[in-house]
Amino acid sequence: MKKYTFALSFLLVVLILTLTQSFSGDQHGTKSPTGAPAGHTGSPGDAKNCTVCHGGTATPISGILTSNVPPTGYLAGETYDFTVALSGAGRKGFQASPQNVAGALLGTLIAGQGNQVVGFNKYVTHTAASNAATATWNFQWTAPTTPGTGDVTMYIAGVISQPNVRLSSLLLNENYNVGIDEREAGVARIYPNPGSGSLFLDMNLKNQGMLKAEVFTLSGQKANFSLEQQIQEGNSNISLNHNLSPGTYILRLSTPDGQSNRKLVVL
Repeated sequence: MKKYTFALSFLLVVLILTLTQSFSGDQHGTKSPTGAPAGHTGSPGDAKNCTVCHGGTATPISGILTSNVPPTGYLAGETYDFTVALSGAGRKGFQASPQNVAGALLGTLIAGQGNQVVGFNKYVTHTAASNAATATWNFQWTAPTTPGTGDVTMYIAGVISQPNVRLSSLLLNENYNVGIDEREAGVARIYPNPGSGSLFLDMNLKNQGMLKAEVFTLSGQKANFSLEQQIQEGNSNISLNHNLSPGTYILRLSTPDGQSNRKLVVL
């Protein structure tokens, strides 16, 4: 009986040590080898980072997160590529999230190879810690579809062999002034802007089809104005009569050739 008890106790100790090693990693590992728990990007909304589990002190750093969002800013509804790169000895992992200062998710995350979306689709993190000298992960982000969301910050926390925690962020400004390309969307001119009462569109379309015009406030609320009209290919002039209150808005134009977002100032 004593031998059986000793053997059982020994197996339990081995099992506990194995689980501890599996979930905690060693001095060259990460405590979350299959993905970080949600809410640890170091953003103001999260108010915590990977040091909660890994210890040490988080060090701000630049260059570990890059994207193809142009300097002019992101366009509503467009999808962009992001790359995480962590260099150094030991296992590495990361977590990123697009948020405002209140911690609200902005846009949609799309996981790539070697990473996953977690936390009610609010965070993207590794699926397996990497031992590569330079570990890279790629994921995508689709900007909010409604114009007027404003600036978005992509927050990221990375671990390079615990307790080496790195924090970084990318500020993603919204591009209010142009759409995908106004020329590609067939919009030659919008005038008067600033103006009041009436707005005119000079169009030069490659394709005939439906023109749809919508107006949004800068807070993303849809204004009481919309237009749907069949339009022919080639040159045309469209009149938009509105009763918008004075202020600044986003005019979204969807044409057979593409889409354009333009800042609209009503006097």
